[in-house]
Amino acid sequence: MGLLSLFLMPMQYGHVNILSIAPYKILPPTSGGHLGIVMLHHYLGKLCQDHVVSTIDNGPADSYAFDLHKVFPDTAKRYVPLCHFNTMVGIARKYDVTHIYCDHPYMAPSAIALSKRLKLPWYLRSHNIESERFRSFGKRWWPMMRNFERFAMRNANGIFFITPEERDWAIKNFGLSEAKSYVIPYGTILEKAPMGHEEAKKTVAGELGIDPGKPWLYFLGAHNYYPNEQAVAFILDEIMPRLNEAKTQYEILIGGKGLNDRLQQQIRETPNITYTGFIPVLDTFLKACDVMLNPVILGGGIKTKAIEALGYDKTVVSSRSGAAGIMPGACGEKLLISDDLDWYGFVAGINKAIAQQADIPRAFYDNYYWGNIAQRIVDIFKAN
Repeated sequence: MGLLSLFLMPMQYGHVNILSIAPYKILPPTSGGHLGIVMLHHYLGKLCQDHVVSTIDNGPADSYAFDLHKVFPDTAKRYVPLCHFNTMVGIARKYDVTHIYCDHPYMAPSAIALSKRLKLPWYLRSHNIESERFRSFGKRWWPMMRNFERFAMRNANGIFFITPEERDWAIKNFGLSEAKSYVIPYGTILEKAPMGHEEAKKTVAGELGIDPGKPWLYFLGAHNYYPNEQAVAFILDEIMPRLNEAKTQYEILIGGKGLNDRLQQQIRETPNITYTGFIPVLDTFLKACDVMLNPVILGGGIKTKAIEALGYDKTVVSSRSGAAGIMPGACGEKLLISDDLDWYGFVAGINKAIAQQADIPRAFYDNYYWGNIAQRIVDIFKAN
């Protein structure tokens, strides 16, 4: 099956009402993963009824198009198979649910039971291959997770993968059917590139006291997550010395909460780099910056901040691992990739990004706008 065909599904007739299981706090979203869940369900809710069953500690969902049902406790008990099973059955029957959707494999036993009780198909969204992610982190119990993940995917009527690479990996290693394995990527709320770069840059320059005349390179993420912490260390220890060697003019901004004290201190002692901490309103910040640095080499799934940056028409300079799952053909010259740990190649990409004037292609929004992504899922449901 060709790659583009994975993103194009035929429209069929019939209504769709979804019971979605997201057993963790997603509102307000505090990470790219949470935001991805919330925005996908928001756009699904614009197309059909989407009843999201989640935990009692969630905030309000008044500004979103999906219906939130606070059912699960905010303790580990929620992962016990069949936790609040009858409540979910009642919601499904009350709202004439036609499909069951489950974020992550952890609630697969409950989703399977609901599918059998209600005689409805259920679909699993794999945000990454969890067992491979745990293996890369050195978790000794990753084989148990692999067995459970295989069980969940084999018993689903369809699996939505975020990247083509993970779809192919799961088909090969878990023995999945190609026909029930789909690529449904992480998306952007933007339908086109936003305006206002120069105005935003002046605003942020005034707030942070940095030079608006230099190219702004940035890295953004939750820094209590080791792959992101490691990426900041790479920026300080590997990338900046080579930028200085190349006599590149630049300012680097590190955004996001949770950066450890040692790296914060190193940033304070290093010229041309600023740690902003948590950024409550990202729109102005992202408009202001010029190039995203993505030297991430660990972790699974798609790097959500890279998609976000591309949506803002920023050039992303990335390691090969950091660009996994992103379709280069949809990004044109806005995605520049070097091999993992090839820091001279990475810096060459930064200098190319600074010099070029390319714009993000229309194909990027065709594939990554959340409204289009949600429509693909509804089309899949209608066809099954």
